[in-house]
Amino acid sequence: MLDAGAGVTHKVHGRAKREAIGAMSGTIVELGPGTGANMRYYTPGVRVIGIEPNPAMHDRLRAKAAEHDVDLEIRTLRGESIDVEDEYADGVVATLVLCGVDDPRRVLSEVRRVLKPGGTFFFVEHVIAPEGTKTRVAQKVLVRPHRWLFNGCEINRDTASVIRAAGFANVELSEIDTGAKSGHVRHFISGTADK
Repeated sequence: MLDAGAGVTHKVHGRAKREAIGAMSGTIVELGPGTGANMRYYTPGVRVIGIEPNPAMHDRLRAKAAEHDVDLEIRTLRGESIDVEDEYADGVVATLVLCGVDDPRRVLSEVRRVLKPGGTFFFVEHVIAPEGTKTRVAQKVLVRPHRWLFNGCEINRDTASVIRAAGFANVELSEIDTGAKSGHVRHFISGTADK
């Protein structure tokens, strides 16, 4: 259950992850790395500080990091308060994270704080469906049970607007519709934001 959806996420977002995460070097902060689904995309030897508040994920996360030769340090924290120095990280990664945090604006403020000038934030998030669609109506109806079933995940957040308003020097994002087969979680954004 901890790895639910990892295969589908790799199929849909794997190329973008390979290109963005694979290009990162130095010290990377990954928010909510879970059981390590992104470890396969890092260049071997890269240093990753994993901000993972759920200790149930840590053993699998360590195993995935070792499997892919990633130098991993885990910190049991939430993204709203990262104990990393200002302008310390060369990159920050967050995939399917901002939907489940209490305060996405605060998390993005922390991302900007810890990034070095010129550093890159890579993200993949599912987002609210377009206005007037049946999917958006379904999201409105299912928001509470979905949040309860999926660890606080809110399916109706306008995360693209939140990222654009976070004060990054440049934001590039793509919108992805995975189709009706994905039900009420079919709309995603993927992209980068530079400090």
